[in-house]
Amino acid sequence: MSGSGGSREVRVAVPLEAVVSELDRTKKHIEGLQENIRRALERLNDLAISRELISTMKLSKVEEMLVPTDKSGTTYVYAKLDKADKVVIHIGSEYFVELTPEKAMELIVSEENELKELIKELEKELEEASKYFRSLQGLLVAARSQPSRDGGRAE
Repeated sequence: MSGSGGSREVRVAVPLEAVVSELDRTKKHIEGLQENIRRALERLNDLAISRELISTMKLSKVEEMLVPTDKSGTTYVYAKLDKADKVVIHIGSEYFVELTPEKAMELIVSEENELKELIKELEKELEEASKYFRSLQGLLVAARSQPSRDGGRAE
């Protein structure tokens, strides 16, 4: 049939429950992607704070600083720096390593770059999942607006 220029419309019957189930699964996937992006952005912010602190320590020859005792920054303690030429970095699991501020900065910048790439990938996947979600919503709206076999509206 090539060259006829006509196109046939193909209809596929899909149970409404399957569309609703897929919509729910896609919504959960989107929520998971949003949570992963939120966590990556939070980590990126933490790294920026660490990078700024190390930079300040190097440039200003800081000897004393306020250190938060909790993540929310509710309580601080004064701390004297005995080794301003060394930084301890968490490298995964329960492992830490003592480095020069310069080497610590390299690791921080490297992790920041990796996180930025990850965020781009997650945002792209989120965009695709959101488009898919909207198309599923469109299917549901179209299905509900179709007359049912008994002459009423589909529910």
